[in-house]
Formats: sequence, structure tokens, C-alpha cells
Amino acid sequence: MTMELYRKHQETLQTGDCLLWRSRPVIGWLIRLFSWAKVNHAGLVVRPHEHGPFKDRRFTLEALESGIILRLLSERLRGFDGQVYLYPLKEEFAFTREGIGDWAIKLEGTPYDYSSLFRQIFGRVSADMKRLFCSEFCYFAWKENGIPIEEEKAPRPGDIPKLGIFKEPILIFDSSGGDDGL
Repeated sequence: MTMELYRKHQETLQTGDCLLWRSRPVIGWLIRLFSWAKVNHAGLVVRPHEHGPFKDRRFTLEALESGIILRLLSERLRGFDGQVYLYPLKEEFAFTREGIGDWAIKLEGTPYDYSSLFRQIFGRVSADMKRLFCSEFCYFAWKENGIPIEEEKAPRPGDIPKLGIFKEPILIFDSSGGDDGL
């Protein structure tokens, strides 16, 4: 049921939407433990133009160990052990989608912010765009493109749903076939 669930919701995914990841391996579990959250990673959806060779493809831009990476979402899901939830932007923020995509793609290759990630264990850190961790990257993508976010500190992945800019979450991938729920 893993990729079938994704294909069922694939058309729903739009540029600027958030993907929240809940991985089962130890690293994901530790991040959730320290952040008191049900998710441990965040990324953005990028959907190319409606026409052309990539019109039916969905990509994700996310801050990983090697920096901000653009990947085909179906490739990223292959072999992933856990769950992925889609957090669609509210309709009132649809005007920001193109800007978010353009802005986020320009940041591909930005180094990963390991020092802030570790400082996040002890408290929130000030957002800085020289190096980015996953939820910090998403935060800037939305904030820099006109979405009013009151938060001034970089959110953890588990804080993202509290920003108030999303519709209800949708489970789009589950490697176990059963919903642990958010």
C-alpha cells in the first residue's frame, strides 16, 4: 500500500505545500524524542509547470546532510521507512506558490546547518539563511514569499503545523500500511 497511497494523493500536491516525515529508524526517533513531536523532518513540494515533460511529476526540496537537495518525490519515498504527511497551504496563500518554488530552487546546494540543529535540542534558534536545517528552510520559503508567520525563531518540524497556514494534513505514504496518526 506504500506507493498506491502516494499515487492516490499525487494530484493534490502543489508547490509550497509542506511534507512532514516520521521515520522509524533511530535517528528519527531521537529527533522526535528531543523535540517532543510526532514528526522529525520537513520538506517542500515542488510541482513543475502544467505542461512539458515533467507535468505529472512531483519533486521535493529538502535540507539533508549534504545540503538542500531537489529530488523526485517518488524516488525519495522508495525505500523510506515511515510515514509522510502532506500539509497543503490554505487557499488564501495560493498566490505565493510560484514565488516559493522560484525562491526555494535558488537555494539548492545551500549547506546543512548542523550547529543550529544541535542547538535546537536545548531551545529555539534564530533563523539564519547561510546554512539551513529542514524546517528552517521551509520557514524561510513561506516567510520570504509573503505568508504572514508570527514566529521569529526557526521552528522544529513538529512546530510547523502550529503555524496556522495549512489545511488538514493528509497521509500520503506509510511503509507499514497502518496509520500511527498525528
